[in-house]
Amino acid sequence: MPVSTNSYGASSGVEALIGDIVVSRVFNTTSIPNLVQVETEIDAKAADLNVELMASGYSVPVSTGDPIVRRWLQGVNEKGAAAAILGSMPLTAFAANAEDAGSNRMEMYMKDFTNALKRIRDNRVVASRSQNRMRNALAGSRTDSDGNVRLPLFSRGAYDYPGSRSLTE
Repeated sequence: MPVSTNSYGASSGVEALIGDIVVSRVFNTTSIPNLVQVETEIDAKAADLNVELMASGYSVPVSTGDPIVRRWLQGVNEKGAAAAILGSMPLTAFAANAEDAGSNRMEMYMKDFTNALKRIRDNRVVASRSQNRMRNALAGSRTDSDGNVRLPLFSRGAYDYPGSRSLTE
C-alpha cells in the first residue's frame, strides 16, 4: 500500500529515524513492523496534521508551491509515525503520560509532533489558505436566513462628521 497523496512523509524518512529497530534498517513485507504498517502510520499522522490545517483555514494538502512548509510537514509527519511505531513496541512504551521532552526517542518524536499541531492551531504556519483568517468577521448589514436584509445598527453618510451642516437646513 503506497502512502496517500494527502500525506507528507515517506517510509524512507521513518527508516532514517528508527530503522535500527529492524535488522536490515529497511521496512519491507517481512520486517516487524512491516512496510504496510509504517505507511499506515504515516497516513494516520498526516490525517491528524490535515485536520488541524483545515480547521485553521489552510489548503489541504499543503501545496508543493510552499516548499519550506511542505518539508517541515514531511519531517513532522515522519516523526509522528516513528513515535506511533515506537509506542507500539513493548520496550519503548513505558512513560506515555510524561510531561517533559521525554527520556526516549518515542517521547521526543511525539513531543515534536504535538508541538507541530499546536503551532498549526496557533496559526503560526505560513502556507496557502483556503479560507481567510477573517472569514467570520462581518461588517455592515447582511441578510438573515430568510433572505431579508438586516439594517445596520448605525449609519453615516460619506461626508457627515460631528459639527457638519447641510445646505438645506
